[in-house]
Amino acid sequence: MPTLSRLRPVVVVVAVALALTGCGFDTTVGDGTNRARAQEILDEIQAAVEEAQAENSAETGDFGEDPPAETGAIRTDTNTAFVYEDYQATLEGVIASLDEFWARELPATFQAEYTRPTRFVYYRPEQEAGPRCGDEAAPAQNAFYCPAGDFIAWDESGLMIPYYVSSGDFAAAFVLAHEYGHAMQFRLPEQEQLGVLRELQADCFAGAWARDVQEQGLLEAGDLDEATLAVFSVRDVPGTPFTDPRAHGSGFERTRAFADGYEGGAGTCYPAPAEDWVVEAQQ
Repeated sequence: MPTLSRLRPVVVVVAVALALTGCGFDTTVGDGTNRARAQEILDEIQAAVEEAQAENSAETGDFGEDPPAETGAIRTDTNTAFVYEDYQATLEGVIASLDEFWARELPATFQAEYTRPTRFVYYRPEQEAGPRCGDEAAPAQNAFYCPAGDFIAWDESGLMIPYYVSSGDFAAAFVLAHEYGHAMQFRLPEQEQLGVLRELQADCFAGAWARDVQEQGLLEAGDLDEATLAVFSVRDVPGTPFTDPRAHGSGFERTRAFADGYEGGAGTCYPAPAEDWVVEAQQ
């Protein structure tokens, strides 16, 4: 992804008024087939987390309250040493881009009013509990959208930095785009009742945003591969029924939903085309 040097520093379970929308992201870095490389990545992640803690002593913190004045190219070179300021600038730029995209898309495509989520919060559960959403505690190694407070939050040390280091900057961007998709669901007149469809719809919305930034020339070769890998890596364990309230979709289903959004735009995602996305329901 292009560098944000000009920017300022910036499963779904229905319970008690849909209080917490959390997404199961996989932070596994190796399957044992290449143990040496897997250990290298783990070491890089640990060093990156330690750098983040040294650069920013806050255990839980908000990104900027106001969106950046301009949105530049979205890019960092994740093949070089981790730099906390670059990582932070990448996330801030992604948030600014999502804000700009949905401010256009929600009224134009859905005739719905757009409002920016109130907060973007990172937390480090090994140091301090993250922000609660109603009666629900912030989950470790995860990210979520909280309708009750209209905010997006993520585990920085257990999820976002590992994703950024091991899978690439656009994989981390996908996490934010997916959660932003959940926020947009609550700005639309109707929400999907089936949990897996809400998750797949958020993937689809993320794909629509990815196409928009690609058309603006803000991506580079390999970014979409990172996003596709991120989508596939958060698939359900094989055998998970689509009716399970924690279901997020198989690798095929999640990749298909993301691709539909990328190819057809956000309008393709709402209402969710269950007959196209949920393979098990057709059997």
